[in-house]
Formats: sequence, structure tokens, C-alpha cells
Amino acid sequence: MATSQLPDRVACYRHADHLTGVHCTRCGRPICADCMAAAPVGHHCPACLAESTGGPDRVGPRVSPLGWRSRATPVVVTLIAVNAVAFVLTSSHPRWELDYAQIPAAVAHGQAYRLLTAAFVHESITHLLFNMAALFVMGPPVEQAVGSKRFFALYFLAAVGGSVCSFLFGPVFVAGVGASGAIFGIFGAWFSLARANRSEIGVIMLLIAILLAYSFYDTAIDWRAHVGGLVTGVVIGATYAWAVRRRGRMRLVSEVAVAVAMLALFVALVQVRAAQL
Repeated sequence: MATSQLPDRVACYRHADHLTGVHCTRCGRPICADCMAAAPVGHHCPACLAESTGGPDRVGPRVSPLGWRSRATPVVVTLIAVNAVAFVLTSSHPRWELDYAQIPAAVAHGQAYRLLTAAFVHESITHLLFNMAALFVMGPPVEQAVGSKRFFALYFLAAVGGSVCSFLFGPVFVAGVGASGAIFGIFGAWFSLARANRSEIGVIMLLIAILLAYSFYDTAIDWRAHVGGLVTGVVIGATYAWAVRRRGRMRLVSEVAVAVAMLALFVALVQVRAAQL
């Protein structure tokens, strides 16, 4: 009987005699069962595990599925700080909240910056605290899994994606504010990364379902932004999971190409909607 290497299976970077189809979610290197460490999203190689935990180059214990024990990460901390400062400023100058909210009529008349700035404006301290708590819990595991630069890109695209969806289907003169679209993007990316790495997805699916159901139930919540952010996050997360298996610069090229294509789609959709208003 002839033997051959199974499709999509390569040698572990630490054990040449071990074939594997699993890659480190963070650096993309192939890792076998003896080397992989279950991360909040996907699996990490010993080197990336050591980098993210500050410990030695070894396989460590599983981190809590929801990231309760994850330490704060740079982009998450920065985003929380920016949102807090923005809230203080807009609370001190109430007119600013309206100036930077996502209002379809204003966006259609050339104020496209609102599609991004709306994600940093919150209508109340409760609104801010709820979103920042979700970001603090869900953000670090995903940032640790994909790296800070990719996480920033994910957050940015999901924030815009949520606003674009709200712009397309929301009331023309109603203001939309809040980071929930971007946070739903983190949920979506977590789902895609976990699914690609055959990790547990039941908890995140249940959480997404509950939050979406509540979004549709409460008329004060813009479910359109949540759906737009979630879809954007699923796409970007799937892109990261696919691109991590590419070699060399192809990983970065693939990720940038998808991000640019998504931004181009957002621009086209906004133009079409603006022409109708």
C-alpha cells in the first residue's frame, strides 16, 4: 500500500515527524497536538503562548473560554480610554454628540466621517459602561489571537460596517451612537476563528443569539448596527483564519485585499443610499 501526505497537512514546526492540519492562530506556523495550546480563540504555538502570557516557551493551561482571566491588551485599553474621553467631551458639550452621531440625512450630505465617529459617542454613562465592559471581556482574547494591528483593523471595519448597515436601513433623521456595532464585530470574528480551528463555539453562538434577540426586542437599540458589525466581523475573522495558512507576505496581502474590498463595498453602498435620500 502506497503512502502519501494527507492534503493540507504539513510537518509541525517543532516536530518534523508529526503531520498536522492545525496552524497557530497568531503566527500561522503548523503545530501538532503535542505543541498546541488551546487559546481563547483557536490554538497557539509555544512561542506565541509565551509571548502572550509572559511565561516560558511551553504549552500552558487552557484560558477561560470567555476570556475572564485574560489580561488587558494594548488596543483594548486604548479603545476604552478613547471612548471614555469622548464621552466626557460630548457630555460637556451636548451639541457634539449630535455633530458626531450617525444620522443618515447628514451622511448623505457629505458628512461621511459620522460613520466612524458615531462608534465613539455614547448617550449615557450606562450605555458607555455596558459597551466597555463587553469590550474588556471579549476584546483581549481576540486581540491575543490575531495580534494588535489586526484587531485594530477588525474593530475599525466592524464599527464602519455597523454604521453603514444602519445608514442603509435606518430612519433618515434618527441619530445612532455607540460602540456596539464594533463589539458585535468582535463576537463575529471570535466565532469565525473558533470555528476554523474546531474550537468550542456553543457559548459564543448562544451569546450572539441572546444579544441579537434583545436588539430586536428593544426598540431603542439599533439592531441594524449590530447586524452590520456582526457580519463584518464574521467575514474579517474568516479572512484571518484563512490567511494564517498562507506563506510569507501572502498572508498580509490577502488580509489587506479583503479589507480594501470591504471598504470599497461600504463606499459603494453609501453612495447608492445617498443618491436615494
